[in-house]
Amino acid sequence: MKINLDSPVIAFLTTVADFMILNILFIICCVPVITIGPAISALYTITMREARHEGGYIFKPFFKAFKNNFRQSFLLSILYFLAGAVLVFGVKFWQGKSGFSTSDQVMLVITGVFVVICIFSLLYVFALTARFDNTVLKTVKNAVILAVFNLKETILLTLISAVVIILMIFAKSVWIFMMVGGFSACAYVKSLLLIKVFRQYEPEEGEI
Repeated sequence: MKINLDSPVIAFLTTVADFMILNILFIICCVPVITIGPAISALYTITMREARHEGGYIFKPFFKAFKNNFRQSFLLSILYFLAGAVLVFGVKFWQGKSGFSTSDQVMLVITGVFVVICIFSLLYVFALTARFDNTVLKTVKNAVILAVFNLKETILLTLISAVVIILMIFAKSVWIFMMVGGFSACAYVKSLLLIKVFRQYEPEEGEI
Protein backbone atom coordinates (compact mmCIF):
# COMPACT_ATOMS: atom_id res chain seq x y z
CA MET A 1 0.00 0.00 0.00
CA LYS A 2 1.37 3.37 -1.04
CA ILE A 3 1.01 6.22 1.48
CA ASN A 4 0.26 9.65 0.09
CA LEU A 5 2.50 11.98 2.11
CA ASP A 6 0.55 15.01 0.84
CA SER A 7 -2.80 13.76 2.09
CA PRO A 8 -4.76 15.88 4.62
CA VAL A 9 -4.55 13.07 7.20
CA ILE A 10 -0.75 12.89 7.02
CA ALA A 11 -0.53 16.71 7.09
CA PHE A 12 -2.74 16.80 10.19
CA LEU A 13 -0.75 14.07 11.97
CA THR A 14 2.50 15.87 11.12
CA THR A 15 1.14 19.10 12.57
CA VAL A 16 0.03 17.32 15.75
CA ALA A 17 3.47 15.75 16.11
CA ASP A 18 5.15 19.14 15.59
CA PHE A 19 2.99 20.73 18.29
CA MET A 20 3.77 17.89 20.69
CA ILE A 21 7.50 18.34 20.07
CA LEU A 22 7.14 22.11 20.51
CA ASN A 23 5.24 21.55 23.74
CA ILE A 24 8.00 19.32 25.12
CA LEU A 25 10.69 21.86 24.21
CA PHE A 26 8.68 24.62 25.90
CA ILE A 27 8.21 22.63 29.11
CA ILE A 28 11.89 21.67 29.25
CA CYS A 29 12.93 25.32 28.86
CA CYS A 30 10.49 26.35 31.61
CA VAL A 31 11.95 23.94 34.17
CA PRO A 32 14.57 26.38 35.54
CA VAL A 33 11.62 28.80 36.19
CA ILE A 34 13.76 31.90 35.56
CA THR A 35 13.73 30.97 31.85
CA ILE A 36 9.93 30.99 31.50
CA GLY A 37 9.97 34.38 29.77
CA PRO A 38 12.46 33.36 27.05
CA ALA A 39 10.61 30.04 26.65
CA ILE A 40 7.29 31.85 26.04
CA SER A 41 8.96 34.15 23.53
CA ALA A 42 10.46 31.18 21.66
CA LEU A 43 7.10 29.39 21.75
CA TYR A 44 5.38 32.40 20.16
CA THR A 45 8.11 32.60 17.51
CA ILE A 46 7.14 29.16 16.28
CA THR A 47 3.36 29.36 16.76
CA MET A 48 3.11 32.75 15.00
CA ARG A 49 5.14 31.28 12.14
CA GLU A 50 2.67 28.38 11.98
CA ALA A 51 -0.29 30.78 12.17
CA ARG A 52 1.14 32.61 9.14
CA HIS A 53 1.36 29.21 7.35
CA GLU A 54 5.11 29.58 6.89
CA GLY A 55 5.93 26.07 8.12
CA GLY A 56 9.47 24.85 8.69
CA TYR A 57 11.40 22.92 11.30
CA ILE A 58 10.71 23.12 15.03
CA PHE A 59 13.81 22.15 17.00
CA LYS A 60 16.54 24.49 15.71
CA PRO A 61 14.32 27.58 15.18
CA PHE A 62 12.92 27.22 18.71
CA PHE A 63 16.33 27.19 20.37
CA LYS A 64 17.60 29.92 18.06
CA ALA A 65 14.69 32.15 19.14
CA PHE A 66 15.24 31.13 22.77
CA LYS A 67 18.88 32.21 22.54
CA ASN A 68 18.34 35.39 20.51
CA ASN A 69 15.54 36.74 22.70
CA PHE A 70 16.86 35.43 26.01
CA ARG A 71 18.19 38.68 27.48
CA GLN A 72 15.19 40.82 26.61
CA SER A 73 12.60 38.18 27.56
CA PHE A 74 14.39 37.50 30.84
CA LEU A 75 14.47 41.22 31.72
CA LEU A 76 10.79 41.54 30.81
CA SER A 77 9.86 38.60 33.04
CA ILE A 78 11.76 40.18 35.96
CA LEU A 79 10.16 43.57 35.28
CA TYR A 80 6.64 42.13 35.23
CA PHE A 81 7.30 40.00 38.30
CA LEU A 82 8.40 43.07 40.26
CA ALA A 83 5.54 45.18 38.91
CA GLY A 84 3.07 42.43 39.83
CA ALA A 85 4.49 42.14 43.35
CA VAL A 86 4.25 45.91 43.88
CA LEU A 87 0.67 46.03 42.55
CA VAL A 88 -0.47 43.08 44.69
CA PHE A 89 1.09 44.76 47.72
CA GLY A 90 -0.67 48.00 46.76
CA VAL A 91 -4.08 46.33 46.54
CA LYS A 92 -3.64 44.60 49.89
CA PHE A 93 -2.30 47.79 51.46
CA TRP A 94 -5.19 50.02 50.41
CA GLN A 95 -7.78 47.33 51.21
CA GLY A 96 -6.31 46.77 54.67
CA LYS A 97 -6.22 50.41 55.74
CA SER A 98 -8.36 51.15 58.79
CA GLY A 99 -11.33 53.35 58.05
CA PHE A 100 -10.99 52.86 54.29
CA SER A 101 -11.64 56.52 53.46
CA THR A 102 -12.64 57.97 50.09
CA SER A 103 -9.01 58.69 49.26
CA ASP A 104 -8.15 55.05 50.06
CA GLN A 105 -10.93 53.91 47.71
CA VAL A 106 -9.60 56.17 44.94
CA MET A 107 -6.08 54.81 45.40
CA LEU A 108 -7.42 51.25 45.33
CA VAL A 109 -9.23 51.95 42.06
CA ILE A 110 -6.11 53.52 40.54
CA THR A 111 -4.03 50.52 41.64
CA GLY A 112 -6.67 48.22 40.16
CA VAL A 113 -6.45 50.04 36.82
CA PHE A 114 -2.69 49.51 36.80
CA VAL A 115 -3.24 45.81 37.58
CA VAL A 116 -5.53 45.49 34.55
CA ILE A 117 -3.08 47.34 32.30
CA CYS A 118 -0.24 45.13 33.54
CA ILE A 119 -2.21 41.95 32.83
CA PHE A 120 -3.39 43.13 29.41
CA SER A 121 0.09 44.21 28.30
CA LEU A 122 1.53 40.91 29.52
CA LEU A 123 -0.64 39.17 26.91
CA TYR A 124 1.33 40.93 24.17
CA VAL A 125 4.81 41.60 25.51
CA PHE A 126 6.51 38.24 24.86
CA ALA A 127 4.89 37.88 21.45
CA LEU A 128 6.16 41.37 20.59
CA THR A 129 9.65 40.28 21.63
CA ALA A 130 9.33 37.27 19.36
CA ARG A 131 8.18 39.35 16.39
CA PHE A 132 9.91 42.75 16.65
CA ASP A 133 13.31 44.07 17.67
CA ASN A 134 12.97 46.77 20.33
CA THR A 135 14.25 47.86 23.71
CA VAL A 136 12.64 46.49 26.85
CA LEU A 137 10.85 49.74 27.71
CA LYS A 138 9.74 50.29 24.11
CA THR A 139 8.35 46.75 24.02
CA VAL A 140 6.38 47.36 27.23
CA LYS A 141 5.08 50.67 25.86
CA ASN A 142 4.00 49.02 22.61
CA ALA A 143 2.34 46.17 24.53
CA VAL A 144 0.27 48.66 26.53
CA ILE A 145 -0.72 50.58 23.37
CA LEU A 146 -1.71 47.41 21.52
CA ALA A 147 -3.71 46.14 24.49
CA VAL A 148 -5.66 49.39 24.80
CA PHE A 149 -6.30 50.02 21.10
CA ASN A 150 -7.20 46.41 20.26
CA LEU A 151 -9.66 45.74 23.06
CA LYS A 152 -11.61 43.02 21.24
CA GLU A 153 -8.49 40.91 20.70
CA THR A 154 -7.24 41.76 24.20
CA ILE A 155 -10.47 40.53 25.78
CA LEU A 156 -10.37 37.33 23.71
CA LEU A 157 -6.74 36.71 24.71
CA THR A 158 -7.70 37.31 28.35
CA LEU A 159 -10.63 34.88 28.12
CA ILE A 160 -8.45 32.17 26.57
CA SER A 161 -5.85 32.56 29.32
CA ALA A 162 -8.48 32.69 32.06
CA VAL A 163 -10.28 29.56 30.83
CA VAL A 164 -7.01 27.60 30.61
CA ILE A 165 -5.91 28.71 34.10
CA ILE A 166 -9.32 27.91 35.65
CA LEU A 167 -9.41 24.48 34.02
CA MET A 168 -5.88 23.73 35.19
CA ILE A 169 -6.85 24.67 38.75
CA PHE A 170 -10.16 22.79 38.96
CA ALA A 171 -9.76 19.94 36.44
CA LYS A 172 -6.66 17.85 37.03
CA SER A 173 -7.24 15.86 33.83
CA VAL A 174 -6.54 19.04 31.83
CA TRP A 175 -2.91 18.83 32.99
CA ILE A 176 -2.49 15.71 30.84
CA PHE A 177 -3.57 17.65 27.76
CA MET A 178 -1.34 20.60 28.70
CA MET A 179 1.68 18.33 29.17
CA VAL A 180 1.10 16.57 25.84
CA GLY A 181 0.39 19.57 23.64
CA GLY A 182 -1.82 22.07 25.43
CA PHE A 183 0.68 24.89 25.87
CA SER A 184 1.64 24.97 22.20
CA ALA A 185 -2.01 24.61 21.11
CA CYS A 186 -3.09 27.55 23.30
CA ALA A 187 -0.16 29.64 22.05
CA TYR A 188 -1.21 28.85 18.47
CA VAL A 189 -4.80 29.97 19.09
CA LYS A 190 -3.50 33.18 20.66
CA SER A 191 -1.08 33.63 17.76
CA LEU A 192 -4.01 33.74 15.33
CA LEU A 193 -5.22 36.83 17.18
CA LEU A 194 -1.77 38.30 17.70
CA ILE A 195 -0.72 38.20 14.04
CA LYS A 196 -4.01 39.90 13.16
CA VAL A 197 -3.08 42.75 15.53
CA PHE A 198 0.58 42.88 14.49
CA ARG A 199 -0.32 42.93 10.79
CA GLN A 200 -1.72 46.45 11.21
CA TYR A 201 1.73 47.69 12.19
CA GLU A 202 3.90 45.69 9.81
CA PRO A 203 5.02 47.17 6.47
CA GLU A 204 3.38 45.79 3.36
CA GLU A 205 5.52 43.67 1.05
CA GLY A 206 7.69 45.91 -1.06
CA GLU A 207 7.62 48.77 1.44
CA ILE A 208 10.87 49.93 3.01
